[in-house]
Amino acid sequence: MVRIEFQMERLKLEVEQCVKRVENIKTEVSDQMKTNRQELENGFETSMIEVGNVTVVKAKLLKLQDTVTPTIAFKARLNADTAVVGSQTIVFPVFIFKEGDAYNPDTGKFTAPVSGVYMFSLAFCVYPKKEILISIMIEGTRYTTSLFNGYDNHGCPSADTVAIVTAGQKVWVGALLGGIDTGIIIFQNDSFRWNTFSGALINRRI
Repeated sequence: MVRIEFQMERLKLEVEQCVKRVENIKTEVSDQMKTNRQELENGFETSMIEVGNVTVVKAKLLKLQDTVTPTIAFKARLNADTAVVGSQTIVFPVFIFKEGDAYNPDTGKFTAPVSGVYMFSLAFCVYPKKEILISIMIEGTRYTTSLFNGYDNHGCPSADTVAIVTAGQKVWVGALLGGIDTGIIIFQNDSFRWNTFSGALINRRI
């Protein structure tokens, strides 16, 4: 009988120890799960902050891109002596250089790709005893008007203007009045006298 009681006590002790080990394991697992959950939450918050920072950086880059002034410039010239009549658009068919495709050498018109402050200039070499009244036109409005004459031994005077041009507006060189007599007025038969039209974007406007 004593022996049975001893065995029972021993079995009880082993069961209690087993239950205690199970409780310890349960506690360890619970603590590990809490740690993993906290790490996941911290990682998620960090990821969200990083995503937010990336979004902010992208937005700033896009805004900066919108404000950057693109390179828009050209210079073109005539390639032959030219007769001019009033209300004529003078076409400069030969590019000296260009950045962008804003100037059309077939029509002689520049189309502003973006809104901004532009500068345009022109130079004409006129035959002696002839003159021509020229204007830089923006959508049909005169922005500068100059009288070019050839009394100074084939002189090549110039004119320029600065203007705010809206995207899509057209700019060209217009002859308002022909020469004193008819015929060829603009001189272009050597490499030292070029008749040119040029323009460039100075500052973009948003």
